[in-house]
Amino acid sequence: MDDTLQDLLRYAAKQGVQLDGITPRRLPGRGYGMVATRDVKEGETVLTVPTRALRTLATVPKAISRKLDRDVTVHGILAAHLVLDDTGDDAAWDAVLPTPDDLEAGMPLLWPAKLRDLLPTPAKAALQKQQTKLTADWVCVKAAFEKEEEEATKEAKAKKEAKEEAADGKRKPWGLTKSNYIRAWLLVNSRTFYYTTPRSEAALPSHDDRIAMQPVADLFNHAADRGCKAAYSAQGFSFVADRVYREGDEVPISYGAHANDALLVEYGFILDENRWDEVSLDAALLPKLSSSPNDIWREDLEAAGFWGNYMIDAATPGGCYRTQVALRRLLAGTTGAVKRAAWQQFVDGGGDGDGDDDESEAIQDQVLECLDEMAETAHKTLAKIERLGKAGVGTDSQRNLLTLRWKQIEAMVAQAAKKLREGDEEEEEEEDEPKREMKKSKKETK
Repeated sequence: MDDTLQDLLRYAAKQGVQLDGITPRRLPGRGYGMVATRDVKEGETVLTVPTRALRTLATVPKAISRKLDRDVTVHGILAAHLVLDDTGDDAAWDAVLPTPDDLEAGMPLLWPAKLRDLLPTPAKAALQKQQTKLTADWVCVKAAFEKEEEEATKEAKAKKEAKEEAADGKRKPWGLTKSNYIRAWLLVNSRTFYYTTPRSEAALPSHDDRIAMQPVADLFNHAADRGCKAAYSAQGFSFVADRVYREGDEVPISYGAHANDALLVEYGFILDENRWDEVSLDAALLPKLSSSPNDIWREDLEAAGFWGNYMIDAATPGGCYRTQVALRRLLAGTTGAVKRAAWQQFVDGGGDGDGDDDESEAIQDQVLECLDEMAETAHKTLAKIERLGKAGVGTDSQRNLLTLRWKQIEAMVAQAAKKLREGDEEEEEEEDEPKREMKKSKKETK
């Protein structure tokens, strides 16, 4: 174990943090993670973090929080505390936090604009929300603690101190610059746990404000559908093994049921295997739905709450319920009152009734058309990333991560199309000759 982790564990022990059967370690090519130091049984408590070890709104000095708590999110206040803290009390904890280079490699917020423009639709939407929240927090923090004319000087000083810190390994105040604040904000964004008390629940009505940072526990890596179970009480957090772990196994937790686009924007990584992953068809389907005279389709879908977020995943290659609603509206046309009423009945009934064979076939044809368009989009985007690489835009890590995401999308789209077409073939084999001829005739007359 390296000195940085040993310092962290000594610091954590003084705060009352207890590890039993696990320890943090560097994992090749993956930063830090938790590893079993012995065979761990299912149901064992492997880590406890007492309340006094947490960073919460209550632990932020009043000199900081009083200037911000009316205008800034708890997220933003915790970030401000990170950059303004000059006590050095948490230096051992701060030393294991991702570096600016680490964050730049994975966090799209820090990527060049030309790479951000190539993010998939859900990732772009998540990034826009992230940017909006960050900007609002930064504007208030800056106004409260920094004069405009001092920013350039402090930025230069912060860079000098960062070099000195790297040279002697000692924690120094970050200094309130925009780049330092963004780093702190992203650290809080990616490393906090949901946490509330009766007092904070009354004072903090927003779910997003009920958060805490905790040492050691923030080194757990994410697994899509398994991992230690986290629980908290007035005494603090506890982490319980969800299954048997053998000595040397990595011990993860689950951050939640997140698709890879969300993981990329919020945490700076994607999983090779993710049962919650999905692909948006918005780029292919929204233009079709926006083409009706006077935006009739869009108006109907917005009124019903079904505009956008049209997804496919491994379990629903034909599209989610939202997709089915949108395609049925498209197929109902713009002038047929009877068909439009039937569509409204479908929506009001929560999807009851599958429709006739012709409608189902037409919906599947539309889905396949969207899948083909998404496959083409993925192909073109990968080519653009390659060209940007040759032009020196972004880093290898950034481009590789973006490339991997689009290759995943390309593979998911191809798999969904294959499932749908194979399903057609199986149905045709089961049908008798008259039905096959009738279908063939209908297709030829379309």
